[in-house]
Amino acid sequence: MVRVFFICWIAGVSWISAALAFALSNFETPESVAVDPEDGSYYVSNVNGEPLAKDGNGYISKINAEGSVVIQKFIGGKDASLNAPKGILVSGKNIFVTDIHAVKGFDKATGKITALVDLSRFGVRFLNDIAAEPSGAMFVSDTMTNRIFRIDPSNHYEAKLFYGGKELGSPNGLAVNPKNRHLLVATWGSGEVLEIDRWKKIHVLKRGLQNLDGIDVDNRGNLYVSAFERGEVYRISNLGRGALVTALSGLVTPADISYDRKKDELLVPSFKGHTVSSVSQKTQAG
Repeated sequence: MVRVFFICWIAGVSWISAALAFALSNFETPESVAVDPEDGSYYVSNVNGEPLAKDGNGYISKINAEGSVVIQKFIGGKDASLNAPKGILVSGKNIFVTDIHAVKGFDKATGKITALVDLSRFGVRFLNDIAAEPSGAMFVSDTMTNRIFRIDPSNHYEAKLFYGGKELGSPNGLAVNPKNRHLLVATWGSGEVLEIDRWKKIHVLKRGLQNLDGIDVDNRGNLYVSAFERGEVYRISNLGRGALVTALSGLVTPADISYDRKKDELLVPSFKGHTVSSVSQKTQAG
């Protein structure tokens, strides 16, 4: 593992309306970032190549809780255990990441692989984001085939189709509504924000957007959604049912964003900018 210290801040940060907690560079097509709720450290998935290439180039970086020290290749790299990792999730002692046709789990202390859920038997083509409900069960989006799968770690990582259909609009980002436990979906193709309830009925919360990528929720019930091509992040009050405002603009391809609820900070990976930023939202309206 290579330990790298970053002290350089991204130049030209006038696009941010809130204060930068940290801004780090030298990542390689970072797609997703997640915080460890236990110790506050961060994990970043680096595609490092083509999004569908099984080239063994992908890796996961680790950032300490202060945002000052990075282990560039904490997982992957020389051992070729990852190809093009995208959505990332920290759950208990494990880091889970989607990797083209599989979901892979790693021990967050040692980096050793703990789970391999191969979904190729379902004909998946582009596993993208991952989110967990309080029980630990995980949802995974397959953007190219308009499907979402559910994986149950308590039952030998059994994988089942949760929902499939063109009404998903090429599902990308996933999050779980903390209030009602429904699944929130940001769609790439249709530019919609969806909520799938426990009866698997789809509710369209917002429409008319473009190329949505990541999605997450803060402690005040605000929903955050990133628009990859437009370089924007939107904040939507009332868990997606309220007014939509542009929280950040002028970004370079914001990908799978997430929210650090303890620090009240929005985590933004720049896919083509090769950076990861943490942006304080403490002064924003609830």
